[in-house]
Amino acid sequence: MTLFKKILGVKLYLWFVLLLALVTLVGSFFLRQSSGTSISTSQSVVNYIEEVNEQVFLNVGIEHVETKTNNTTIPWTKIGIPFSEKKALIILNYQAKLGIKSPAKIKEVSEHTYKITLPKYEVIGIELDPDKPYELYDSQGELLSYSTKDIDTGEIVAKTLSNSVQEKYLAQYTKQLNESAKNYYQTLLTPLNPDINLEFEFTE
Repeated sequence: MTLFKKILGVKLYLWFVLLLALVTLVGSFFLRQSSGTSISTSQSVVNYIEEVNEQVFLNVGIEHVETKTNNTTIPWTKIGIPFSEKKALIILNYQAKLGIKSPAKIKEVSEHTYKITLPKYEVIGIELDPDKPYELYDSQGELLSYSTKDIDTGEIVAKTLSNSVQEKYLAQYTKQLNESAKNYYQTLLTPLNPDINLEFEFTE
């Protein structure tokens, strides 16, 4: 009887050890799943270095809201399948920088009088808002949208921030650009000659 109890005790001990090991194994698995690590890499290549004579005269602060939808269509038609729509709403905050990319021409007209001819205004570039440049405000899909193409938010951002899209602000703020350019050259040249008189010609 004593031998039987010993054997039974050993078996119970082994079962307890196995159960403890199993619990530990399962626990460690779920712990790894929940606290997994993320690895990211980045690489930059400098393609060229270029000297520039750009001058920014105006920064235009912009909040742009873009909504894009995709849906699945019936084959060989443009008819959308009901409830197959995917939708994304993106908010971008940035500055459009407007000015000139080549030097202005300065010509002496008479004593103390100079004529400054400015080249055509261009979009110098953009600068994203440092605090909140990009926000995916809403992204959703309808019941049957599993086969609908995902919305390429990167493409939307790149298109919105392209210089060609910002060109409309050149026409919209021409008056402010002219005033800023005048102030810039007055501030730059007046200390050199307090009696200077500047005339301006703007290229359309």
